[in-house]
Order: sequence, then C-alpha cells, then structure tokens
Amino acid sequence: MNKIILSLIFLLSITNTLAQEVSQTKKSSIEFSTGYTIGYLKNLTFAPISRYDYNALNYQLKYTRITKREKLFEVQLDYLNSELETNIIPEPNPQYSKIVLNFSSLKQVYKNEKLKIHLGLQTQTNVSSFNDWKQYDFQQKLGIAGRFTFQIDDKQSLSSKLTIPLVMWRTSTFEENFYSIGKYQSVLWSTEYKYTLSKNLDVKADYNFNYDRLQISNAFRELQHQINIGINYKF
Repeated sequence: MNKIILSLIFLLSITNTLAQEVSQTKKSSIEFSTGYTIGYLKNLTFAPISRYDYNALNYQLKYTRITKREKLFEVQLDYLNSELETNIIPEPNPQYSKIVLNFSSLKQVYKNEKLKIHLGLQTQTNVSSFNDWKQYDFQQKLGIAGRFTFQIDDKQSLSSKLTIPLVMWRTSTFEENFYSIGKYQSVLWSTEYKYTLSKNLDVKADYNFNYDRLQISNAFRELQHQINIGINYKF
C-alpha cells in the first residue's frame, strides 16, 4: 500500500512539473515599438513630382501567437504622420499619413536546437492620406512570406522576415485597378534582435525595409527605411 501511495505521489509530482514547464512556455506575445522612418514617394497621379521625401516617428503594435502545431500567426499595425517635402515647387508641404495592417500565417517547415524556419502567406493593407484625407490611396496586397529565427543563447535571438507581395488591388482618389507581378513589384524585409529580461518580458531593436513600385504611365514608387526599439510582453 505504501508503495502505491509513493508511486502516486511520484506520478503527481512529475505531472505537476510537466504542467509547470508547459505553462512556462509562452505561446502569445504583444509588442509595442516606436522609431524613426525615412521615406521617398513618387506618385504622379497625386503630383507631377519625381520624388517627395518624408521622415517621421512611427508607431508599431504587434500580436503573435504560436499554436500547438508550431504555426505562427502575426498581426501587425503601423502608423506614421508626416509631410511630403520637395524643393521643386514652392507650395506648402502636403500632409501625409499612413496606416499599415499585416496578417500572416506561417507554418514551421524546419527546426533544430538553434534555428526555426516558417513559411506561409501574408496580406497587407495600406491606407495613405494626403492633405488630411482630402485624397486617399487604399492598397490591398497578398504575397508569400518566410521567417527565420535563430536562438543565440538563452537570452538572445535574431529573427528575419522576408515578404514578397504578388498581387495588389488599389482603389483611391486617383484610380481603381488590380495589378500582378507584370506591373507590380514589392519587397518587405525586417530583421530583429531580441533580449530576454524575464519569462514575460523582452526588449527588441529592429530594422524594416519596404519597397513598392507600379510600372504604369502614372508611376508609383515608395521606399521606406525604419529603425525601431520596443518591448515584448509574453503570456
């Protein structure tokens, strides 16, 4: 009888330990970061200017979820508000703001002790405002994405994500049309360094590169560089 009781106690202790280990593995996280954006815009339907420059603070909110099957879901919201600058025309600089919303679903395709690779799809919604919403530009994109995560040690990690949009639907003050690779090219790339402070909290620094181009008579091009720092809460 005593052996049975001891065995039950032993099994309960193992079960409790495993449960604690599972509970300590954080599957969801919320990140907030802010930083600086340097951008260049060419939008001939808005103005016959070869290039506008802009720079501004940007704000980013991101939710990440890892499922039991190691699928990675990411939702990211970015916002910036600036002015478009040029020396070509003497008029006041037009106001420019931009909201970007990304949804990605990535499946784990490779894993070892240090490296994880996820591949999948991403949708991106861009909403740009000119002159306090007197003019607007809405773009809906769909493409393929891949994320590579490398665990340096127990506290440090590097992560990089590459997204290549393949199609875009555009509706705006200027036009409404659908574009694919023949006339539309785009690449989104981000790389991130993360340092763990506790089981619930990380700090991070990242760099983002965004490029869009439409090869049409009213040419559209936009290039962005972003540097951000932020915090990541895991739960």
